Amino acid sequence: MNKSQPRPQRLKQLFVHTSQGLAGRLARESQIVFGYRTDDPACEISLTMPLRAETYAANILPGVLRQNLPEGYLLHWIHARFSKTMKMDDFNILALTGSDMIGRVSVSLDALGVEHAKPEDLSALLAWKGTESLFDYLAEKYAGSSGISGVQPKVLASAYGGKETVDKGAMKDRSLIIKASGADFDGLAENEFHCMTMGKLAGLDVPQFWLSENKEVFIIERFDIDPQSGTYLGFEDMTALTGKQNDGKYDSSYENVAKAIDIFASNRYKTPSLTAFFKSLVLSMIVRNGDAHLKNFGLLYTTPQTDDVRLSPLYDIVCTTAYIPRDTIALKMNKEKAWPSREQLIAFGKAHCKLDRPAVIIDEILDVVASYVPAIETGEIWQKMQPEIAKGLTVLSTPR
Repeated sequence: MNKSQPRPQRLKQLFVHTSQGLAGRLARESQIVFGYRTDDPACEISLTMPLRAETYAANILPGVLRQNLPEGYLLHWIHARFSKTMKMDDFNILALTGSDMIGRVSVSLDALGVEHAKPEDLSALLAWKGTESLFDYLAEKYAGSSGISGVQPKVLASAYGGKETVDKGAMKDRSLIIKASGADFDGLAENEFHCMTMGKLAGLDVPQFWLSENKEVFIIERFDIDPQSGTYLGFEDMTALTGKQNDGKYDSSYENVAKAIDIFASNRYKTPSLTAFFKSLVLSMIVRNGDAHLKNFGLLYTTPQTDDVRLSPLYDIVCTTAYIPRDTIALKMNKEKAWPSREQLIAFGKAHCKLDRPAVIIDEILDVVASYVPAIETGEIWQKMQPEIAKGLTVLSTPR
């Protein structure tokens, strides 16, 4: 950079909002400092940050804000377009992407909040036949304001219509997560479509989702919106709840995830949430999903004060061994990262998810996956997934 060019901007403060109103101010001082500017407990920003007069200070962003920092494609996209004018640290990146994040918390440069782009036509997105890549078009429009983590290319976008959608008249427009396969993982969108379909057939809570006609884009409805009020629900993933940074998402265990669910879930949701967690874990083991890390499990709630803290719906599940044959599980189970046996998974369900009959759950999901027949014309990725899923079925099956 020559002397005539301005130095990259380094922002000093941001305002933090919730669905219930302005929460407080985030400032860059000797540390990152957050202070509440409200007396309303409904505006608390996190399950781990209760309302108080004293500020919260740390060397990193609060977990509920840090969890949505972009990774991979989005992070490279932001660096390429903003690094000449803004210093690319977490605080500034939050300022760029924090107006629209998963969950009920957002940030802005002033106390008034922000405006958002007009919605897309979902039917047109699914049948995209433009000369440029659909994802490139969406990235140019939304990537700079998409607060969503993950290495896979993805953006948050708004849409309306679509023959399979329900009436969203009262719902805010920003309701979709749109993902592309990416150059390194051909067929990833279709891969996720198959895995999520199996999850849905297995009775797991799954947001509505679609696969584009060319199989290059997977679109899933955001699960953090209250269908009755249209307001955003609170969401905190397991990195936020266990104090990990995003790059520590593989540095934990499934036992710790179960423990966090038991600690934070409301009493009436503990058993359903632990059961749903176990079901999702069983599905991941069968389809050989080696990327079920801390960021792929989270809790939903209206506010930290409401008695409705529960496990979020299923998301981000793919067969990773179709790309990485020697891949293994993302987090430790029984102190090791090895695909568990049926006996180990049953023991985990009893000891950590407090289930009386985990074997029954395993068998039910085995039946669903074994009988799955794609309802779409499949691409090459399905041929690669089948033998991997067959391995998962064999390991967890037993004569009945």
